[in-house]
Amino acid sequence: MKKILINASNLHVGGGVQVATSFILELSRMLDRLCACELVVYVSSAVDANLISSGFDLTLIRNYRVIDVRGLEALRRGVSDNFYGFDLVFTIFGPMYLPRSIRNHVVGFAQSWIIYPKNDVSLRLPLKERLRLRLKFIVQWWFFRTSSQLIVEAKHVRDGLIKEKYFPGDRIDVVSNCVSAIYYEPARWEPVLGLNGGPPGVVKIGYVSRAYIHKNIDFLVDVARELRLVGGVEYQFFVTLNSDEWEARSDEFRRNIFNVGPLNVAQCPSFYKSMDAVFFPSLLESFSATPLEAMLMRRPLFASDRDFVRDCCGVNALYFDPLDPSAAAKKIADWFCKADDDVRESHLERAYRHVMSRPGSRDRACSYIDIINAKMNS
Repeated sequence: MKKILINASNLHVGGGVQVATSFILELSRMLDRLCACELVVYVSSAVDANLISSGFDLTLIRNYRVIDVRGLEALRRGVSDNFYGFDLVFTIFGPMYLPRSIRNHVVGFAQSWIIYPKNDVSLRLPLKERLRLRLKFIVQWWFFRTSSQLIVEAKHVRDGLIKEKYFPGDRIDVVSNCVSAIYYEPARWEPVLGLNGGPPGVVKIGYVSRAYIHKNIDFLVDVARELRLVGGVEYQFFVTLNSDEWEARSDEFRRNIFNVGPLNVAQCPSFYKSMDAVFFPSLLESFSATPLEAMLMRRPLFASDRDFVRDCCGVNALYFDPLDPSAAAKKIADWFCKADDDVRESHLERAYRHVMSRPGSRDRACSYIDIINAKMNS
């Protein structure tokens, strides 16, 4: 019998962990849709922990293994040997740094730096750092380009791969990101300590993110400073950084921004529910589920006025220039101080319906499975 490997062993943080968790959870519920095969699943410790918190039944996938592969260590023989001998390998998000290419390797691609090398972030970096990143992404692309098929989350990414990297369009599939099924199952939500209550009248604004440079984290303290000048309403930003990321922030940032620490998938809905608004000042993405999650939770979304947000949100976000803190502060203050209740409610309802009209996590899993089946039968 043919063997298929679903590989999430290289995903340890961020949105990739959420996508892998969602897909494997959905896959376990529709194994009969997959072509006849021996299925093997590798997950990282982070994905495994999120699957368990999401109610995953380990008995549904017999060949399930927790294996943590980090970066270039996959080149070591003792590690790389785990990934050969399959008829197809689906790496949910790459790159996967293997010493020899796999004949039938389907890989998820979400590295926007590769297709947008001249972006808002790179232009602000010192020359030495720009060169270091350029070399890093040249190496990453070398491994991506050996894939037999790439899966991207948005049409603009597919277009970028064709235009910038001359990657054949018939070897690129678009499968949109979406909101995880757990958002529709409140009984499985887990609490986030320290978020309930607080001083009355304080507007809580959340940003679910790691401290990657393109996430524009330090922009929050600039916006907080501008909001204090506006007056009238007190605002508090909340972030989800790990201890190292938090310690790396400036003293001003740590005095003015509240950190709840990293969240697992089941805690994210509780975090959004505790907020009065969601902030998304990212400078570069291929796709992020954060805007969709915010709208589904009926929270106003203040977001970067960039194509990668408009592509998924349309008119349903409150846009600002992510390089202009005064513009972001004004957008927030106008919503909470000037917009009337009917306008706000109408906006939130329209945004919610927009998310509900999009494909869901089961649709995404079906698309992944259909791609796998097509490759196995070709």
